[in-house]
Formats: sequence, structure tokens, C-alpha cells
Amino acid sequence: MNKTSQLICAWCAIPFAIFFTIGIWPLAGFMPPLSPDLSALEIATIYRENTLPIRTGALIMMSTSGFMCAFLAVIAVQMRRIEGRFDVLTIAQISSGTVGVVAFIVATVAWTAAAFRPERSPELIQLLNDIGWIYFLMTFSTFVVQDFVVGFAILGDKNAEPIFPRWLGYYNLWVGVTFIPGGLLTFFKTGPFAWDGLFVWWVPFIVFFSWYVVMFVMLRRAIIAQSEQPLTS
Repeated sequence: MNKTSQLICAWCAIPFAIFFTIGIWPLAGFMPPLSPDLSALEIATIYRENTLPIRTGALIMMSTSGFMCAFLAVIAVQMRRIEGRFDVLTIAQISSGTVGVVAFIVATVAWTAAAFRPERSPELIQLLNDIGWIYFLMTFSTFVVQDFVVGFAILGDKNAEPIFPRWLGYYNLWVGVTFIPGGLLTFFKTGPFAWDGLFVWWVPFIVFFSWYVVMFVMLRRAIIAQSEQPLTS
């Protein structure tokens, strides 16, 4: 095994979580999200008055989203230790996670486009803003699949010494469930199921980034334990 490479990929979770939060919060000012109930003129005014911070924040979010790919790779490597040769859950994890990365990038592209020409009509700025938030939060299914397959793999581990503790499997299943309400944002502009509401924004946002911290800690532990095993194991 290449311990150093795996640890570097695992550590990618931390700069992603830190810099993405910086980009979306103090820079872009998207914490909380711009309300879907705002008018086109109100949305356009926010973009016109905060053009540079939004552009900078979106750039940082887009750039750091790439760190997710390295993190997905090391999860796949450790899942393959559980599944062995017929690693369908590992493949499902990395494919669904990769699509999730694309959703993040598309969202930041939409916000960048909205801020790129702040002089354009308010309706077009509102449209691009809508596309960004819908891409960012409604594309929940890939994240649900990713967390579920990780959870199922951990719970199905038959090794004498499991790679991960069983509680981590249940934790991943719970994380996946918390993303499901994101699909309901299409019906609401206010309330807990709007994209700035409790069940679509606040709970998934907190859970998503806490997942990166928890998985980082457990992956690091698994990588170190693997490096200490005999080469024939």
C-alpha cells in the first residue's frame, strides 16, 4: 500500500471543508442562502452590490470542490479492502460521489455567471441564481446513494478485524437520509422545505461537512492500521 498517498487524499477533506465554507459564507455571503422568495430585482441588487465577493467566493468553492475527488478515491480504496474482487459498492460510491462533485461545480458556475454581468436584466440574474441553488441542493440522490453504499459496505464487512466500526455504517445511512428532503425544494419558496429552510439547507449543510470530518478521522485510522499490517495480509 502507499500510506503517504492515501493519507494525503484523506487530508483533502479538511481544506475542502474549510475553504468551501469560507467561499460560501464570509465571501459570497450565501449563509444563509438567498431566499427563493426574493424578487428578481432584490436578487439582482444583491449580485450588483456584492459582485466581487460573490465572484471570489464562487471561485474558491469551485476550486476546492476538486479536493472531493481525492477524498472519494481513498474511500474507494478502503471500501475495496472490505469487498474484495467483486467491488460493486465501491464502484457505486466513486461514481455517485463524482457526479456529486459535478453538481457542486455546476452550482458555482451558475453563481459566477450571475455575477459575471451584473448589468444584465434582473430576471436573468434571478434565473442563474435559481439554477445554482437548485443544482446545489436538489441533486440529493447521488449523495444518498454514496452514503448508503458506504454504510452497506461497512455493515457487510466480514473481515476478522473490520476495516471500520459498525457505528460508522449506521452513521452513513443516517447521513444519506438527511439529504432526501432536498428534493422537496421544488415545491416551496418559504418554510422548512425551501432551499434556505431547516430540512433542505441547515440540517444537510451541517451534516454534510460533519461527515467529511468524521470520515477523515476514520479513514486516517484505517490507513494507519493497514500500514502496520504484514505485507502478506
